Parts: sequence; structure tokens; C-alpha cells
Amino acid sequence: MEIYQESGAREMNFESLIEPLMAKLRLMVGRCVISASRYKNGELLADIELVAGERRRNVEFLQQFGFSSRPKGDVEGVALFIGGSRDNGVVVSTRGECPDLKEGEVRVHSPFGSSITLKKDGSVELVTNSKKFRFVGDIEATGEVKAMCDSTFVTLTGHIHPTGVGPSSKPTPGQ
Repeated sequence: MEIYQESGAREMNFESLIEPLMAKLRLMVGRCVISASRYKNGELLADIELVAGERRRNVEFLQQFGFSSRPKGDVEGVALFIGGSRDNGVVVSTRGECPDLKEGEVRVHSPFGSSITLKKDGSVELVTNSKKFRFVGDIEATGEVKAMCDSTFVTLTGHIHPTGVGPSSKPTPGQ
């Protein structure tokens, strides 16, 4: 019976020794809600709320290379805390659900209704919340270009203009 008590005492002692380490580990990763974001000195920072109402301000918000976003409203995310210190955190992921995407499809979207979807069939779908797309720079197209408007249909492959010496010739691809 004394051996059991000694063994139990050793186990309790080990638990009390490891508990501070376990507490730090539990603090290293947490779900959060981003309530506000701002740029400060070129760095995106977020105000977040963690479990039990714990709030942190000016938490660095890391993003994937080539993608940039700035959360609007309450957006769910995941935050990492270096060394388990809640004073040294980074937001590494946010939730943006698109339940209509098929497996393998990718969508870049804003909370304002505009999106770009890389579709499973290889097509690209552009959606805007207004009636306007803005292109900066030259546009080069291969294949037939069609413009469908409310009142007219125009195809540019057979497009000719009347001139003083007769109609212009059809466009030559690549020129």
C-alpha cells in the first residue's frame, strides 16, 4: 500500500509540473472573430475576439502570397500565439464559405457581391455587383469575341465599316 501511495504522489507531482506547459500549449491556437481591421505602416492589423470574450487589438494578419483581403464585419478566423503568449499573435486564416463551389473550384470574392471563379470545366466566371468591368491596359483575345447587349448582338470577327472607297475588309487575326 505504501508503494501505491508513493507512485500516486509521483504522478500528482508530474501533473503539477506539466500543467503550466499544457496551459501554454492550449493558448497557442484559438478560433477568433475579426471585428475590425486596418493598415498601419503597411501592415494589416486586426482586432479580434477569442473565447470567453477575450479581446486583442492590433494583431498581425498574415495572408497567402498573391492574395490580399481586408475583412469586413464579423469574420471567423484562426489565430496563432507564438510561445503561447496572447500578446504575440497572428491571424493566419479566415472563413469565406461558398457552398455552391464544386470540388476543385476556386473563388476570389468580396463581401460586396463581386467574384472571380475558376470553374471545374476550365472556364472563368467574372461577376460584378455593378454593370461595369474595368480593364487597364491592352486586351488580347483569341477566338470569337461576342458582345451581347439588351438591344444588339455584335460579333467582331466579321465586323466591317463603310468607307469612301467601299467597305473595309474583315479584321485579320493577330494584327
